[in-house]
Parts: sequence; structure tokens; C-alpha cells
Amino acid sequence: MALTTHQKKILSVTILTIACIAFLGIRFHKTKPTPVTLEAWGILDESKTFLSIIENYQKKYPYIKINYTLKDENTYDEEILKAFSNNQAPDIFIINGSHLPYYENKISPLNLKNDKDLNLFDLDKTYPTIVKNALLKDDYLLGVPLYIDSLALYYNQDIFNYYNIALPPVTWEEILNLVSSLRRTNAQGQITRAAIALGSSSNIRWDFDIISTLMMQYGSNIVDIDKKQTTLNYEIEYKNQRILPSKEALNFYTQFTNPHSNYYTWNDNFTDSVIAFSKGETVMMIGYSQAQKIIEKYNPNLNYNIASLPQFIDSPSKTNYGDTINFVVSQNSKHPEECWKFLKFLTGKNTAEYYYLQTKNPPARLDLIQNHINEPTSGIFTRQILLSQNWYQYDFQEINQIFKEMIEDVTHKGKSPTEAIITASDRINFFWNKK
Repeated sequence: MALTTHQKKILSVTILTIACIAFLGIRFHKTKPTPVTLEAWGILDESKTFLSIIENYQKKYPYIKINYTLKDENTYDEEILKAFSNNQAPDIFIINGSHLPYYENKISPLNLKNDKDLNLFDLDKTYPTIVKNALLKDDYLLGVPLYIDSLALYYNQDIFNYYNIALPPVTWEEILNLVSSLRRTNAQGQITRAAIALGSSSNIRWDFDIISTLMMQYGSNIVDIDKKQTTLNYEIEYKNQRILPSKEALNFYTQFTNPHSNYYTWNDNFTDSVIAFSKGETVMMIGYSQAQKIIEKYNPNLNYNIASLPQFIDSPSKTNYGDTINFVVSQNSKHPEECWKFLKFLTGKNTAEYYYLQTKNPPARLDLIQNHINEPTSGIFTRQILLSQNWYQYDFQEINQIFKEMIEDVTHKGKSPTEAIITASDRINFFWNKK
């Protein structure tokens, strides 16, 4: 039976309506995301630190599961490199800011020009200079900072009390003045208690960072990134005379292990500097905030305090040495977008605040730095952040070895600081330009 004109119109409208509904259903139907599991590696922070953070993140992204694994700090770099070579690298991993140049070809950065959540303007308002110097490269963000650690002075409070030293030394010159009274020797003239753990390349934890600090405090930039060469052999004007900052720093550092120096107080017979401090074998040491965990392990009853990193009187540059501790995304990850979602979640104020309260690691955000600058212990490290610096290390492992040999040239091979600096400079320039 033939349809009437009216029936044909009704049929046409019905078909069109069904088609529109079907199209809209297809267009706006949200497919259920495919479950994703991300592997994250870290050091120092226990799994429980991130448990609540990950749970809160998964409330927002329930299809993303994150497994956090704590790795041994002493073998971490070796394990990371092995994982990459075996194509088993984690999706997310911890890396120091000073190590980023070495690992740059192994990470997946975030293009800030294309990202709707993060941009250069927001990062500039959120983080201090040391973070931006380490993590920003052109329009790319290499990772996100969990915290910023810096070197400080640890001192034995009981021994300071015994010698009626009311306040910790503020300058390196004050430390020199304390050496003779705090150092203890036996009848044979052997040192049984050091005034401060300094001067060696074999048993001073963070010796590379400490000697770098001294060089920068004397006014050295250490490297010229644009020219891809070191400035260790560059002179500057200091107290109305020309000096070589690196030479002055090396001479200052090694005098503490020189038996002919009035400030001789340390040698290779001591154990690791942090352990020696924990056992009361040295009165002072230079260390990061993480040293507190080591002290707690070896001597939880030690009565000690922490003061700001000493500076030189009339130093041309008041400098603290710091490093950012960051999460980065692996270049080998199959889920870089999901990884960066988690990293961006970590940058939020509430998440960063929770992480700080769990760990007391010095915060990376400027607003949290301001809020926690007067905390009893962590405040020392937090107050140092804004003046903390680092320097570009094209290969942190290679440079670290060169610096160790530079120190040993003076302490064990009888070379002058000037000769040791020249050798170190030549090696850095040679290897850097081979990269």
C-alpha cells in the first residue's frame, strides 16, 4: 500500500531522528579507558610516603595504577643504566638535577608550548631559580621537583657545650679558629677526634659538592656552557688582587688533611664522614638534610645540631650548594601522557604540602618555602634554597672522577693546587668536546 505524503514526512523525520541519535551516541560516547600500570623508581623515600599520594591520584584517574619501588642509593645509577640497556626501564624515575644532562637522552620531556596545564609563566611564579635552571630547557620541562636539598654544617652539641661554644660558626674563618681546640690527638700525635671532616677524596661524603661550593664561594662559575669548557683556570678580581678561585678553594679544602698545616685534622684513617660524625669521631661535618637518616641509623641518641653552610668573610659570592631531586619520565615508557599526568599532580600545592609533611624534605615550591622557612630543623635547609646554586655537569660521573683525582693530586701525589687545577681543566675540556 502506497504511503501518503503525510506518512512519508513522518517516516523521514523518524529516520532522521534515529540517525541523529545514533550519530550523537557515537560522537559523545566515552569509551572506558584502557587500564595502565606505571612503574616508578625512587631512592630515600619509603613506599609508604607515596601511598596516600598515589591513592588520591587514582581517585582522579582510576584506570592508572602506579607501583613505586624504593631502590638502593649506592647502586641506583648502575641499576637505571642496566634497566635501559635491557629495555626494562621504569616509566618514572628519580634523578638529581645535576645528573639531568647525563640522562637527558633517556627522558621524555613535556612540551610546554603544547600543554594546557603547565606553562613557563606558572613555573616562574611557582619555583625558585635553581629549579628552573635544572629543569627548563628552551620550551621543554625535563621533570618536576620533589624537593631541594642543600649542604649545611652539622655539629656535635655536647662537645660544643663542653668547650663553652655557645653559637655555631658562621664563617669558614671561624671554623679554622676552632680546629686546634676541638681536634684531639694521642701521645703519638695521631688524630683520635677530628675538628671537622674535610680535605679528602676517599672518605668525605659529598666531597665533590663541597669543593664545588668552595669554588663558587670564591667566585668561580666553574663552567662556560656556551663554549663547552671549564673556567677553573680563569682568574677574577678578589680583595683588590687577581686570584684563581679554584686554586684558593682546593688549597683551603686540602689543608685539613695536610700534616704540615696548622689546620690538619682529618686523614684517610677515618671512616665515612657521616658515620664518623655519628660515632663522635669528628665534631663537625658538611652534609645534606638526608644525612639525618644516616645519623639516626648509626647513633639515634647523638646530640647534634645543624647550622647554615659557612661562608667566607667578604666572599664575592654568598653561595649555598644545592640540588633538586626530581621525578622524570622515561623515554622508553609506552605511556608518557599518563606519566606526565602523575608528575603534574605532584606539582599541586596540596600534594607538595602533603609530601613535605611526610618527609620534612625541603620543599621546592616558593609558597611552601615561605610557609616552612622557620621550622626547627628543616627550616635551616629551607632558608638556604633561594641562594642555592649548582653548575652544569655534562657527565656527572666523569666530572666527579676528575675532581677526585684533582684532590688526590694534591693530597697524595705532591702536586701544587695550580698543577692539579690545570690537569683537571684539560681533562674536562677534552672529554666535554668529545661528547
